[in-house]
Amino acid sequence: MIQRNRWHRGFVPVPFSFRSKRFCCGYEFGKDQGATGQGAGHRAPRTVARGFMRFWTLCRLLALVPVGFGLAPLGQALGAAAELGVRHRIDVMVSAEPDAPVLSRLKGAKGELSFTVRLSANSKESKFFGMLRPSFPDIVVPDGAGKPLVQQTKLWEEEVCHQRRGLPKVTVTQLGGHFGEGEGRIEISAINRHIGVLVPPDELTPGIKLDPGSDSFGVFLAFRAQTRNSRLNVDLKIYPIDCFL
Repeated sequence: MIQRNRWHRGFVPVPFSFRSKRFCCGYEFGKDQGATGQGAGHRAPRTVARGFMRFWTLCRLLALVPVGFGLAPLGQALGAAAELGVRHRIDVMVSAEPDAPVLSRLKGAKGELSFTVRLSANSKESKFFGMLRPSFPDIVVPDGAGKPLVQQTKLWEEEVCHQRRGLPKVTVTQLGGHFGEGEGRIEISAINRHIGVLVPPDELTPGIKLDPGSDSFGVFLAFRAQTRNSRLNVDLKIYPIDCFL
């Protein structure tokens, strides 16, 4: 029969010591296993198992830390990719007031109009500043005030989606043209007032805010420039179009 204290040559197992709250593993050479108390021999395996489980749980938590940091930039990138931006479109339409001379004297006559628009649309992704000069050479004066001289036409549109930084700044600075021929011809030359210059006879007043609305192109904000004597209106519609950055 193999003796219990000779189960392996040269090594005598000594159970764990419980001198403090933290367990430690100590080997005391030259002492038999029976030298320890009975209670210590029963508690050692459970303590080792608990310590091992705590160690394994800590290792798994530490392994998840790099994964969490790695997913954070991915989440930020997905959030940034889905951020809602905007791009703008500007349409123009020209009409006459009911008391305009062209409606009372030149119904059915032909004419032409051209005007200048100063536009500033700056953002981080798209920058534009300049003068737009649209012209409409073939205009027929309608037979009533409810019909426009120039149908709604696209004046300018952004191609780049950008962050929301307010509306473009757009101002009609000049309107010119003529209607009819011969003695009944009506010349139109309207400009806005400037500091140090006499007020023009046919003054152009820009920036008259109209009620917002919506049509087939979407919701819009509207602004009007109106001439004093010729009684013409240049309406600008600004459409904010949603897009993804």
